Amino acid sequence: MTFFIIDFSEFWVFFSFTFETSTSSCEPHLLTQGELNDLVRDFKLSKKQAELLGSRLRGWNLLQKDTKVCFFRNRQEEFQDFYSEESDLVYCNNICAVMDVLHHEHKTTEWRLFIDSSKTSLKAVRLYNGNKFPSVPLDYATNMKEPYENLKILLEKIQYDKYCWTICCDLKVIALLMGLQLGYTRFCCFLCEWDSRDKKNHYIKKECPKRESLMLGQKNFVHPSLVNSDMIILPSLRIKLGLSKTLLRH
Repeated sequence: MTFFIIDFSEFWVFFSFTFETSTSSCEPHLLTQGELNDLVRDFKLSKKQAELLGSRLRGWNLLQKDTKVCFFRNRQEEFQDFYSEESDLVYCNNICAVMDVLHHEHKTTEWRLFIDSSKTSLKAVRLYNGNKFPSVPLDYATNMKEPYENLKILLEKIQYDKYCWTICCDLKVIALLMGLQLGYTRFCCFLCEWDSRDKKNHYIKKECPKRESLMLGQKNFVHPSLVNSDMIILPSLRIKLGLSKTLLRH
């Protein structure tokens, strides 16, 4: 039993703690193949990094005898038949089979499609609502940016018309999916007819008419819409970034 006395000006506070001897075993825990796989997934290690970690643990005698260090060299073989390659695009050709291998129930209402691009790649992944399960990659293209034609090819390869997931993406990708003209356009919103050039009424007019029709050549629509506007989710962070950029620019 150990006592501590702390002086808080006018008050004296006494604390007592009881320390008990640990009853756990002092022997090291040997990792199984499943535990090693979970460790590699949690740290998001590449194949080389996973093999290096396994070899170090093997050298320290921390792995069970049946645990394989080189297990991660061919970890893609289980999914290799479910993906096809065409030019610079790699896409999933059998989404249902991938979900069966991952032991996930394939309900389109419980998953959403996330599309984004960088300077070097364009990708589309499936995200579970609530982030309970890891993401499932569907499309990945190197040296491909995000114009309308590329997004159309991307959705056709994964048969989006068949599954019709809700889509989560930034404001630029939304404009491309809806067939809107990019740049500083007059009607830049896909939901309403907000006039970006009517600066006199920006802080006066509180309600804007909803878009009723998506006719080509009118109100900045230059391509047929690839998705239904009701299936688009606007991330709150993307909204803040997009609005901040617009307000700072104008």
